[in-house]
Amino acid sequence: MLKLTVNSLKDFQTCERLYDYRYNDENHDSEKIYSRDLITIKFENTLKTILSYFWYKKQGGVTPSYSSLLNRWEKLWFPKDTDSYDIMTEQHESAYGNVASLTSKAASVLLTMYEEYSDAEIIPMNISDEYIATPNKKCNITDVYDIMYWKDGSIYVIKYFFNYKSKNSYMYQLDFSTMWMGFSNRYPEKLPNAKFGYIDLLSTDVTFQEYVVTNEDINAVRYWCEQIVEKEVFVPRRGLTPYCKKCPYDDPCSKWTGWK
Repeated sequence: MLKLTVNSLKDFQTCERLYDYRYNDENHDSEKIYSRDLITIKFENTLKTILSYFWYKKQGGVTPSYSSLLNRWEKLWFPKDTDSYDIMTEQHESAYGNVASLTSKAASVLLTMYEEYSDAEIIPMNISDEYIATPNKKCNITDVYDIMYWKDGSIYVIKYFFNYKSKNSYMYQLDFSTMWMGFSNRYPEKLPNAKFGYIDLLSTDVTFQEYVVTNEDINAVRYWCEQIVEKEVFVPRRGLTPYCKKCPYDDPCSKWTGWK
């Protein structure tokens, strides 16, 4: 059975060749990740880790204070040997975003989340929990529910996003469709009471935003899974998509000769 993730399926949608390089081809060197991308990944993952801590404590009946969330951020974000001089120096070394400036952004995110959910009558059920969606018998898709909680007779199944764009909602079709499929596999009896959606952590409004999963969404996932399972030759879309301009596999793609 072919094992996929939401990200690998999105890569296949972007370009078959990109997918093949990333997940099938062991002969190519590891993909280079630029420093600005690394710090963004670290920033998002650190916030998710702290929010998981918040929900775990709340699940145990104790809501952590805002100051405890900030303390946890500092311990995870700054290296142990960092001093005030290092922080002041680092602030002037990057025009993109640095560990010090992103701390201010993280403090704002954590405060907004704390004010919204610290006193809320919410019962956390699953926290950072992996699910498996099975669109057909030949493959499955794994991803994670960032938080699933119970409130007022409904189950809220949620994924965190950073700067969600409603005009690009089609880009998240796979995320919510696989969430629905994974939930229906595990909790079919609870499906009528479930709502699927997201929390945009970089928005001033961090309330739950629902995404209504349609039959078309489910059919789209099944279509793409059938395409990837049956694919024998992963051809490039070189020059045909905007992604090509920043593709890390541009060089080997330019030399690809597998059309036969």
